[in-house]
Amino acid sequence: MNFVAIFFVMIPFLLLLLLIPILIGVYVYRDAKRRQMNAVAWTAIAVLAPTFIGLIIYLLVRGNYSDLLCPNCGATVSAEFVACPKCGAPLRAACPKCQAPVEPDWKVCPRCATPLTEPQQPVTPIRRKDKALWKLLAVIVLVTVLLLGLIFVAFTAISGPGSMSFQPVTREELEEYITEEQLSQIDYAVQSAEMEENQACAFRYVHEAESGNTYYFLLYVPDGADSPYAGFGQHTTLLGTTVEIELYRTYKGGDFYAIASSAEHPPRIKLTVGMQRYDCQIWDVDFNPTPYVVEISSIPPLDEGAAQ
Repeated sequence: MNFVAIFFVMIPFLLLLLLIPILIGVYVYRDAKRRQMNAVAWTAIAVLAPTFIGLIIYLLVRGNYSDLLCPNCGATVSAEFVACPKCGAPLRAACPKCQAPVEPDWKVCPRCATPLTEPQQPVTPIRRKDKALWKLLAVIVLVTVLLLGLIFVAFTAISGPGSMSFQPVTREELEEYITEEQLSQIDYAVQSAEMEENQACAFRYVHEAESGNTYYFLLYVPDGADSPYAGFGQHTTLLGTTVEIELYRTYKGGDFYAIASSAEHPPRIKLTVGMQRYDCQIWDVDFNPTPYVVEISSIPPLDEGAAQ
């Protein structure tokens, strides 16, 4: 696993995760203070509650405040104001005698019964838009998209397909190549794998060299005898190298397959037999379990057709 690459990817990942609660806290604190609510308490709730639950609760229960502005001077006004307290601009029609607010189509003042004959032309207050909330939501969406992109990169191949070789091996070839003691170790693991459903086993040997490590696997697959493989391949991501093998199910008993893989760290084996995922138990051995040195060559792309 490329820990250096993971480290450099995790730094922006963590920074983006911290950015969202910080922005939520700033918005809730300023908005709650403007509404004369307990800003500290609501900020703590909005930041500490998981998955935006605190922010949603705050937006549902927050108190009202005047979001109207005088169109003449920009001062904050209320819907009940007849005139702007800062510049005196008329905001509502008023009775000429008692100055009580009236509607433009009324004929008399309901408070003092004065006839309303003089037409009035008050200015309409401007409603202030909550741009901060929309900016916060836009940032949350953007950060979420960036986090999903980082996750996608972490699980996507970051290097070439690598090199590997894959081919079947008969038991007769094994008996000619390895000792009886080594063969007994293999038989013990094979019997354990056959007792479990959808279980395979592999014997891994690593050859260390200055140019890089080569990993040799002897893979035993129950119900995989004489199977024409549907596809095989190798890919490397930030999480490590994976060898993928797809086989047809034959129900003719088990069979052995030799795998050689060049990778920086021990690769995982992802085995599919007849469109069913098999767990593969890996046994480390101190001898090369393949009957001969498998030549490594550039692997072809994994076939798109699934094993039947």
